[in-house]
Formats: sequence, C-alpha cells, structure tokens
Amino acid sequence: MGKLAGKAVVVAGTENVVGRAVVAAVAAAGGRVHEIGAISALDPAAWDESFDQSHSRFGSVDVFINARHMVQSRSIGATSAGQFTSDVFDLAAAGWLAQKHAILALRKSGGGVIVSILSVLARVAAPNAAALSAAARGLLMSSKSAALECARAGDKIVVNAVLAGRIEGDSHHWPDGGLLPTAPPVTADEVAAAALYFATDGAAYVTGAEIPVDGGFLAS
Repeated sequence: MGKLAGKAVVVAGTENVVGRAVVAAVAAAGGRVHEIGAISALDPAAWDESFDQSHSRFGSVDVFINARHMVQSRSIGATSAGQFTSDVFDLAAAGWLAQKHAILALRKSGGGVIVSILSVLARVAAPNAAALSAAARGLLMSSKSAALECARAGDKIVVNAVLAGRIEGDSHHWPDGGLLPTAPPVTADEVAAAALYFATDGAAYVTGAEIPVDGGFLAS
C-alpha cells in the first residue's frame, strides 16, 4: 500500500506540468485523486463545487495540493498600474480563496493537509518579476498565517508550501531560464515529490513551513 492509500486528494492546477506531476505522484502513492483543472479561480462557488465533488465521490477531502500558478513576466516600466493589480490580485486572491475553501472542506473531514506550490520568487527577487514576486510572497505568508490559525483553532489541519525553482518546458505557468537564468533546472517530478512529503503522515506535525526545490538556488 502507498503512503497515501485511501486518502482523498484534491489537486488544483492540473493544466500545468507541475500539477500533472502531482497527480501522477499521488496516484502512485495510492491516493484517490480529484482533479481541478481550469476553473473560474476567483469565484468562491467554483471552489466550493470542486471540494463538494470530492466529498461526493470519496466521502471526504483529506489533502488539498494547489499547483495552480501563472507567470506574467514584465519590466516595471512596461507594467501599467492595472496590469500590476491584475497580476497580483488574480494569483494571490485565487490562492487565498483556494486555501479558505480547502480549510472549510477539511473541517468537514475532521482535518487534513493543505500544500501550496509556489515559486522561489516568493523569497528572492528577479528582474521583470515584480508583480509575480509580490503575489508569490503574499501567498507564502497567507499559508503561514493559515497554519497558525488552524493550529490555534484545533482544526487538525496543517498548511505548508513548496517553492519551485527553475522549471523548463512550461514558461506560461512556471519561471524558467528567462526569469531565473542562474538557477539549476529542476523537474516537475522533483517538485511533486516535495508536495507528496507534506501530504503524508511523516509530515503530520509540520505546519507553517516551506521546502525549496531549487537545486540550492536560495542557499547560494
């Protein structure tokens, strides 16, 4: 039996290379996967419906892994105020809504795990990434705040993050050599493996933490 045998795992962002790798890793570990692809991520009802579908199929939601991400690479000078607001709001607000509705769904199941897969740009600056860095940093801090809130409420919900480094082959969703030219490339499977660790019982007492999967980029 796998490390996630019998667990109902909701995965968002399955339209991108990391989300697909997460689905494969969860399935290989014995988890029952409910996929969330392209949805109206700023619509609270869309998140409610997605989690309700998992409850209907599996009777619970045990783990939520959010791999939904998008890259908008623009210089500050070429970015309008409206574009900055849209870039930051769309990514950060969608991630925050996902966390909120995942917490509500996990409470119905008596607890569980939330993993947000973000970019290392949550912790390091790069040219042409001001909006992306602002959104990623906001989501990282939102995860930490949610972890504290759930712990203090006794919800039995842990909330953590994976920080993905340079990923080649999906520049629409994840930073590649164009944004992180000095970072060692990592694979989507390596990022998914870190998310899987947070989802297993081995990380049951880990919350409010982040794991960089970046080949040592942040350590340099």
